[in-house]
Amino acid sequence: MHIQGGQINAHTRSGIYQTKYKLYELENILPGFFMRISKSAILNTKQIYSINRNLTASSIVEFTGTHKRVFVSRYYYKPLISKLEEQRLH
Repeated sequence: MHIQGGQINAHTRSGIYQTKYKLYELENILPGFFMRISKSAILNTKQIYSINRNLTASSIVEFTGTHKRVFVSRYYYKPLISKLEEQRLH
């Protein structure tokens, strides 16, 4: 999910869909493997292909099976890594 021009858009491998929900509402509705990674984005942690960390700015997440990329703010980077490690152990 990503905010663009004031609209909340849900991105999938094959398309982009508008939703009426706010990001904070989606955080409560979506399953636990979805996670906020910036003020304007939530991602599905099960679809992460790679994370390219940038020490001075946001890191970039790339997804499995698509060219789409999203930025992870420094504030959310460590919680994202923790969630990925937790998923790997289960």
